Amino acid sequence: MEQHNRQKTAPFDAVARDYDAVFTHSATGRLLRERVWALMTKTLNPKIGLHALELNCGTGEDAVWLAGSGWKVLATDISPEMIAATRKKVGAAGLEDNISTAVRAIEDPMPAAYFDLILSNFGGLNCLAPDALRRLNDALLPLLSVEGRFIAVVMSRFCFWEMLFFLWKRKPREAFRRFQQGPVIAALSPDMAVPTWYYSPEQFRQMFPGFQVQMLQPVGFWLPPSYLNVFFEKHPRFLRVLHWLEQYCTAGWLAPSGDHFYICLTKK
Repeated sequence: MEQHNRQKTAPFDAVARDYDAVFTHSATGRLLRERVWALMTKTLNPKIGLHALELNCGTGEDAVWLAGSGWKVLATDISPEMIAATRKKVGAAGLEDNISTAVRAIEDPMPAAYFDLILSNFGGLNCLAPDALRRLNDALLPLLSVEGRFIAVVMSRFCFWEMLFFLWKRKPREAFRRFQQGPVIAALSPDMAVPTWYYSPEQFRQMFPGFQVQMLQPVGFWLPPSYLNVFFEKHPRFLRVLHWLEQYCTAGWLAPSGDHFYICLTKK
């Protein structure tokens, strides 16, 4: 069992040190996260003392943002290295009283607590197979308050940026990989990869029958995926135009065509 856990955490441990530099603080990564935060601001009504559970917290960027808005956050991640980075960031921000952390896989037994927000950002739930997502429905329902929100940012089954990029690179297999049935072995780094399942918004909604959709929006319809950051950092004006367009991309029917989709669920 211990060896199995190490195998599951190894890919994320390996990228934890460079995650902020490669994604969080990159030009595309910052704008994509700001897009999510803007949608959360519309969806949530933050008040001092509300409690949040963050799944797959990564290096704690969202936890720090939530705590800055008055939330008490339990930030969890399968990777001890990601949690170590989160604790360092929390300490630097002086938010130890607002953020607690735990090394915990999404599939692990949930804490005995009550939350007003459960958050999973940037594809963490894409690491779970459909059966695991259905089990998660049962695990999350008793944790969420009556007026609570379950917010997930999920990698979709169709991304026109990805298709165009890989077709231009003459890699048709990669261009259409999201249509594959079953898991895709997706690279986190040149040496590390993880099984990844891509979901449409409707497929994802069906995995959570105890919830109903409050909001559905695209994330990364105009903004490009982060792996294209090298190009767009050299063309900041182009990226600014795409950022402007993204802010006005508010039609829910476009959600299946973004790199990710933002889905806010409430209990039925």
